[in-house]
Amino acid sequence: MFSLSTELKGLALSTLVALVLGFLATVLVYFTPLQETLLDSLARLIMILAVFTGGSYVARTRGRQGLIGGVTLGILFFILMLILSLIFNPALISFKTFIQQFLICIIAGALGGVLGIGLAYQD
Repeated sequence: MFSLSTELKGLALSTLVALVLGFLATVLVYFTPLQETLLDSLARLIMILAVFTGGSYVARTRGRQGLIGGVTLGILFFILMLILSLIFNPALISFKTFIQQFLICIIAGALGGVLGIGLAYQD
């Protein structure tokens, strides 16, 4: 049975991971000689890790349908990021970034979901 509360907990976990990693990346770039041009790549990596973590959590918690749970989480995370982008800076959204971010979220969520199922059966 589809449990939205599990996906919402996974979305909260993904958001928390993204915020913590975003803060760490900001501190890293500020206090080291790293260039600010790395921020775009760091943001992508942070999104991948956040969605992967959330997808893994959803699949492990469910114990089944990892791919579906991971993709669902990826779509929810993408929708959240899209809404926040529309609120704070709609100029950042282009067709290319829209498609890129959507695919990244779906693929990272799916891979996290597959790993989560593997972790669920180890417990």
